[in-house]
Order: sequence, then structure tokens, then C-alpha cells
Amino acid sequence: MHGTTELMDDFQRAAPGDARVELVALPAQLSDYSELAAALASTTRLTADSILIAESFSGPLAIMLAERIGVAALILCNTFAKSPYVSALALLPLSLIARIPPPSLLTRYFVIGTGAPDSMVSQVKKVLEHVPAEVLASRTRSVLHVDVTHQLARVTSPILCLHGTQDHLVRRWSLKTIVRAATVPVTIAEIDAPHLLLKTSPREAWSAIETFLG
Repeated sequence: MHGTTELMDDFQRAAPGDARVELVALPAQLSDYSELAAALASTTRLTADSILIAESFSGPLAIMLAERIGVAALILCNTFAKSPYVSALALLPLSLIARIPPPSLLTRYFVIGTGAPDSMVSQVKKVLEHVPAEVLASRTRSVLHVDVTHQLARVTSPILCLHGTQDHLVRRWSLKTIVRAATVPVTIAEIDAPHLLLKTSPREAWSAIETFLG
């Protein structure tokens, strides 16, 4: 949701020696999935040989890009193709809610795991503090209305879904929706991890990715 690359440091460091990992931040002021997809399609260097990895909010965006470009593989981590929540939540005062710093207890439970160190909690909070509340609110609204299952049905790339078994933010039914909507076989790798799986379990994630690509 924050759209930065600042929480991907551990995942990038854990990459195999022969991997070239390019982190892509979302355009800072954009929140609509269609606008984000159009912007990234024109600025990123995705080709038919690229392996596209997306976590959480970025999942629908990656699906849209994979449909347009036809990448070598699509890897989705703790994400969704259709809103994981009821759209009526968009009626809440999301801009006001986004201005309230999340308590450490909730950050651990929903995002990085109950056993996460204080340093990781501080890092997550610091990243969120630098994102304008209105951007976070707008992106939340986009999540509540998104449905890219039709685009997913047109994706021909092999798909891997990394599923954190301790994810309390995006539930398992979202994974089932991806599997049902896809028209190619979907490989699922279960990892004992919370929502930000790539941050908290980077080595396990890379192990699953290497097995899938191999």
C-alpha cells in the first residue's frame, strides 16, 4: 500500500547470486489501479523474459501488467485478484483513519507477525508515516473496488502464489479466487509467515521461487 521499495531490502539481499533484482516503486501520487498500470507499463523495463513479483496491494497491478506484456512468470505473494473486503468499507472516513499511526500490537498481528522485533515495527511505521494519508486512503478505496479476475483469465504466464499461513490481512479465500480465475495451472507454496512475507521470510520465499522456476 505504501508503494515504496523500503521494506524490500531483506528480500533483495537474500536473492541468489545470479539473480538481477530490480525494485520498482509506485508513482507517489497515483492510487487507481488502471492509472498505476498505465504508468508502469510505459516506464518499467518489463519484457517477455521478465519474472514479475508482486506482494499485497501490488498483486492486481502485476496481473494487469502480465496480461499486457506476457512475462516469463508471474509470482503473487499474499495478494488478491478481487477485493478481499466488502466494498461498503469505502464509506468509512478512510482519510481520517489513515492519519492515525497503527499501534504496534496491530502492526505485528496483521502485517509482520507477533514475534517481529521492535526494529522491524519501527521500520514499517516509519515507511507509512512518509506516505500522505490521502494516498493511503485512495489506495484503500482502490482495493475495496478492484476486480481483475477477467485480466487474470487472460494471463498465459506460469503463476506461483506464495501464501503466508499466518497472514491475518488477506485471507485464504483470496488465494482460492486467484486459482479459480486463472486459466493456467497455479503453483502454491505455503510458507509459515505473516502478511509481509517477502520482508519477514525472504530466504524461504526465494527457495520457493527457485524451485518453481527450476
